[in-house]
Amino acid sequence: MTESEHDKPLLDLAARIACRASGNVEPNPMVGCVLARDGVPIAMGHHRRFGGLHAEREALADAARRGVDVRGAAAYVTLEPCVHHGKQPPCVDALLEAGIDEVVFARHDPGPESGGGAAKLEAEGLRCRVSEASEAAVQLSDPFVKRVKTGLPWVIAKWAQTVDGRIATRTGQSQWISSDRSRLRVHKLRERVD
Repeated sequence: MTESEHDKPLLDLAARIACRASGNVEPNPMVGCVLARDGVPIAMGHHRRFGGLHAEREALADAARRGVDVRGAAAYVTLEPCVHHGKQPPCVDALLEAGIDEVVFARHDPGPESGGGAAKLEAEGLRCRVSEASEAAVQLSDPFVKRVKTGLPWVIAKWAQTVDGRIATRTGQSQWISSDRSRLRVHKLRERVD
């Protein structure tokens, strides 16, 4: 199935609302979900905190609060809906029970337990497809994907400091407080830039 003109704006929106939970859901990924009919959003949700409802269930709860019938609607999700029962029940079950017709997601879930939601939804007759139309929605789960695939954390900054939290002397003079090995890396990086 080809990408729709609605993929980018709706997945962008899902990514923006997912970012509201930054720092609150780890080790789970930030995930956003927009329920839409004919490209028009009718409900939204995001995974707010670790252990709380996942994005799809939050969006369905939002629709229920608004009195919106979601049968036949499409779900735009930043990450493939989960298929396992952890702190919350599987999102695929909630989507099936709600009568959603189509699920569009930005990235497959690489988790050995949580991944595979699209296959289950398709087996139950729902249309599922991956859309990389939104760079924001794809990149949103980069930290989660790296951790699941490599076991390593997502590191965006690293520095050396003394035990008392300093990076320079009282007079502001810089002193080497890192190892010889790390200084070697700094020199090699400088050589590449120069």
